[in-house]
Order: sequence, then C-alpha cells, then structure tokens
Amino acid sequence: MEFKDIGAITNIKKLNYRDLAIFLTPIIIFSVYLAVFNPCIATYDSFNQLYQIASGSFTNWHPFFHTFINMICLSIYPSTISICILQILTFSIMWMVICKYNRDDGNGTVKNFRLQLVFSIIICMIPINAMYSITLWKDILFSYFMMFLCFLAKVMIDRQGKVDLKFILLLSVIMAFVAELRGNGLYVIIIAMVIYTVYIFMKKNRKMAIALPILTVTFILLIASLNIAYDVEDNEKDALATKVAHMLADYDLNLEMDDADRNQIHELINKDKVKESYKPTKSDPIFAITDYDEYDKNRETYIGLAVKYSMNNPLHCLQYLFGSSPMVWDITKDGDWMGRPYYMSGDHDRLQSDFRGFYVNHNKTPTEPYENLSYANWGTPVFDFFNLLSLSIEGSIFDTLLNSPALYMYLSIILMIVIHLAVRSKEIYLMYIPNLLNILAIFFSTPIQDYRYLYPNLLVCYVLIIILIHLIYGSSDEAQISLNPMKYIRKLKN
Repeated sequence: MEFKDIGAITNIKKLNYRDLAIFLTPIIIFSVYLAVFNPCIATYDSFNQLYQIASGSFTNWHPFFHTFINMICLSIYPSTISICILQILTFSIMWMVICKYNRDDGNGTVKNFRLQLVFSIIICMIPINAMYSITLWKDILFSYFMMFLCFLAKVMIDRQGKVDLKFILLLSVIMAFVAELRGNGLYVIIIAMVIYTVYIFMKKNRKMAIALPILTVTFILLIASLNIAYDVEDNEKDALATKVAHMLADYDLNLEMDDADRNQIHELINKDKVKESYKPTKSDPIFAITDYDEYDKNRETYIGLAVKYSMNNPLHCLQYLFGSSPMVWDITKDGDWMGRPYYMSGDHDRLQSDFRGFYVNHNKTPTEPYENLSYANWGTPVFDFFNLLSLSIEGSIFDTLLNSPALYMYLSIILMIVIHLAVRSKEIYLMYIPNLLNILAIFFSTPIQDYRYLYPNLLVCYVLIIILIHLIYGSSDEAQISLNPMKYIRKLKN
C-alpha cells in the first residue's frame, strides 16, 4: 500500500458538513471549559506578560512574539477571554484541516468520518486538552504549531517532496512561529529546516529546496524585528547557564573534585545553600542561588568544568541527565517530580493567588482590568466539578493514561512503525523530527517537569492516530490494512 497523494494542503476551499462537525467539536467543548473557568487559566508567568502589556514596558523573559500575540488579542477585546478564543480557534482550524486531509469525502464512505468525529470528541473531553486551550502559556500555541508542522511534514512526504511555492510559504510561516514562540524553538527549527531542505532537494525539487530556508529565515527575522520595534529589554533567562549551574551543583554534591575546581564552582553557586536548594527535577532553587554575572564573566570555565566532570564520570552524567528529566522517558509521575500537568487548587482561587504572587511579591500595581483576575465561578457546583475532575485525574492512574508525555512518545513510535510496515515506506519517521528535536531539547535543557513542555507529544500522537484511521478506512468502510498486531510483529522479526 502506498501513501496516497490527495492534493495540496492549501486546497481546502470545498468545506462540507463533515468539516463543520470536526471544527465545531473543539469549539463547543473548549468553550464550555472557558465558561466554567472564566476568564481563563493563568499562572505567575501569564501575569508577568499581562503586566508587560499593560505597562508598555517589555522584556524577553518570555518570548516577546507570544506577548505580542496576547497584546493584539487584548487590543481587540480587553479581556483574557480573547486570548483563549484565539487558542481555541487555532486548534479547531488546524484539527479540521488535519482531519479533512486524511479523509476522502468523495468515495461514499462514512466510517472514516465517524471515527474521526468520535476520536475528536474523546480528545477534546480529556481535561488536559480542554484546560490547555484556555491556559495563557506560550507553550500552548507552540504545541499547536508544532503539531501542524509535523502534519505538514507528512503532507510533504505524501507528495514526495513535489510541493509548490504556496506550500513552502505555509511551511516556512509555521516554522517561523515555532521558532519564535518558545526559547528552544529556534534550535528545533534550524535542524528541522536543514533536514527538510535536504529531503526536498533529494526529491529533485531544487527551487523549493532553496526557497524553504530563505523564506523561513526571512519570516524568523521579521518576527524577531518586533523586539526592536517595541524596544524589548534583553532579560532572557539563560537556559544554558541554569543547566550548567544545576549540573555543577549535582557534581559538587556527589563527585570527588579538585579543590580548585570546587572553589571555582562555589564562585558561581552559593556553597552554603547548594545542599538545601538542589532538587534533581527542579532548577528554580539553584537559579535563585546562582551568580549569573559571574557566569557571564567566566562562561567558558564553567562549561568546561561541566564537560570535564561529565567526561570523567560518564555513568554519573547519564544518571544525572535521566534523573533530572524523568518526564521525557518515565511514563509514571513519581512523588519527587517537581512539576505538574496543570496548576489548579481545590481549596482556594488559584487564579487570584497567582495574581497576588506576581503583583504583591514584585510590588506591582495593576492598571488594566485584565490584570486583576479571579475565577468568576469559583465555589459554584459546576466549577467544583470540573476542577475536582482535573485534580482527581492528576492523582490517579488516569494521569498516566491521559497526560503522560512519555507514554504518548512511545505510542507514537509504535504507530509510526505500524504505518511504516503498512505502507512500506520509512519516510513516515520524517514527520516526527520536529517533535523529536523538541524532546531532546527538553531532555538536555533546564530541569523542570511541567507537562506543557512536552505537550506536543500528545498532539502529534493524535495526528498519527488520524493517519492510521485513514489508512484503515480511507477508501472503504471495510478495513484496508490488517488490524492484527501479530502481523506487524512478524514483519519486524523478518
């Protein structure tokens, strides 16, 4: 069975009732959550960005492009509801396009559509998806665009690299958005862009192979120019510095060192507080006792020390890396993980407490109504039901089944193997490259176990399920490929 080219993704003019049903599914379900958790779900980071918008004084502590998007939404309608609506519409449109591409409405089949609709309802009712759609984090839009980027890679594979300029324009815009919406996005996109450029070139589409990097870099620079236009202060948290400090804190506590090296490390991190501050899965306490001016002056020295003791103690280095990033590989959340899937509370208005956590602690005064937030429905039965539902899932086996980034990474690998064997093409693995690069970036970067950083794992897995449904029922209501897993196991053995 070969991959079926069903036209360029840019040709979606003929929408029908099936597209409308898929589009409205997340709109309706996510809107219910927005009504319940009105005006949004937000945390300390969110209030940081809202304050920047209200004050007109910007920093790149969080990527300014995301702050800029929020600012545009608030200028249209001065409520955080407008940002939530943008996120809901973004996912709904992308999901509709993904499902439409993986469905042939002209052959009279209905099972493919019915399965798509049922699956769409299921994933939208999973609390993490609904709650993230109304959470003011940069990671949400980043994850949506990462999902769509992987989907576009699948379209490119289906067309064997024979894509036109319209497609390249769309691909480059999506890549630029991924690059600018989160700190690690640029590294992900640079590598993915090179790989996809080589792929298109090898498929003898040389003009588009040249166009892709040129357009992608152009759009990235255009977005980055917003920092200059809005006089954004360079106050970005140095992820590499924090990682190096966290790693050296671990080595200081657990490895034998030369006295000179240990004393040098104590110039960077407070030696009297390192023991009580070091948490394997959380970097913020080490961040608080790190002298970043010292790091800037002797950056090469500290990176060199981290490399030196990693090379001299490779087993401990691996133990540190896997121990500091269990979210990447461990499907079950242990009690010592310093991070959560979402930040809600059963005994107080978390939105109001996070508002106070930012404004009171930093002696800031809100000047706009969209800054001073609290849940409109706090304490009502409907709020308590949805809130308790999310908290109950977080503390149960359902947290693994519905939320675990590692589980969905492993499921994606299994699904890609099945698709590979079904269509006899290894190129399916190319679609996962952007998400794989994101996983690696999280694994090697600042230790923190918030599920949002690997939320694309869930979304890309959903896309792979839609692809598999299409392979099975795309041209007939009868299964077109075997549903017996033993068949694929035997193929792997052969």
